[in-house]
Amino acid sequence: MESIDFSLNRTYWKYEKNQSIWRPSDYDWDFAGTHRGVNVTIPEYKRRSSSLLNDMKNLVTRFHKIYKGEYVITMSGGIDSELVAETFYQLNIPFKVLIQRLFKGANDYDIMYAVKYCKERSIPYKIIGLSFDKFIKETIPDACMYGEFSASYSQIALTNLYNYVTDSEIIIFSGHNPDFDTYIGIGWNEDSPNLVKQAIAKKKKFFTFTSLEPIFCHYAANFDPKQAGNKDNEFIYSEYSNLPRRKKLTGWEHVNQNHMYDTIEQVNLHSKTLFTPFITWSRFKDKFDERFPLKKIHQTKNGRIR
Repeated sequence: MESIDFSLNRTYWKYEKNQSIWRPSDYDWDFAGTHRGVNVTIPEYKRRSSSLLNDMKNLVTRFHKIYKGEYVITMSGGIDSELVAETFYQLNIPFKVLIQRLFKGANDYDIMYAVKYCKERSIPYKIIGLSFDKFIKETIPDACMYGEFSASYSQIALTNLYNYVTDSEIIIFSGHNPDFDTYIGIGWNEDSPNLVKQAIAKKKKFFTFTSLEPIFCHYAANFDPKQAGNKDNEFIYSEYSNLPRRKKLTGWEHVNQNHMYDTIEQVNLHSKTLFTPFITWSRFKDKFDERFPLKKIHQTKNGRIR
């Protein structure tokens, strides 16, 4: 797997109209064609070893040889961010942690895992409080403008953490796990890699391991739409057996319902699109387009697939 790209602020998609990651202002798509006009620029992911832990250690080791900077790992309390931190810890690579506390503690039940993890290992951490007022008035407009976010309020909230890293620090997120479209197949809803756009716009150093080929493939191989997060986490716990099991949560379960309505309203207000583009490889796009030609889709009721 020598061809893996370890570039900071790595991008792997482009829009056809302008050959850029930045969405064209006149870009046109609808509910049934969110994959049209945007292309993956890297070969289709297929390679992984039999061990998630070994692949993670290999990637982190190679990453550390390239970048000797200060690492800041964001932890939500979920198992995905914790496995990244644990890999660095097992390899004795120093890092510090940022944990975001939503709206006076709406996600306290979730981030307690991250706090406990850091305390047990004497890892320096900082809890960043994000008020609902700041989220609505500053974070959402900023993320929709610079990161071109269109739907995911949880990803939008994460952009606030860019304000708490220095120019010399590399911020590491665990996002970019594979998404699955019912009709198209595997890929990414653009709101996940839009964290890269935000980093580029804000001149921050960003990296994620879960978008790299071997880790992406491990996640894809354990896809399970019947479980929270659309995956069976047993493949993680079986190799990171020292990490405590927990229920898969979003961190938004206890957010006030009125706050949720206001959040959705503000995202819709500031977003430049009604639908989130779906980024995938040509093989999946071609199969969809063959099955659902654009002319046929436009002839269906309300533009929906039937």
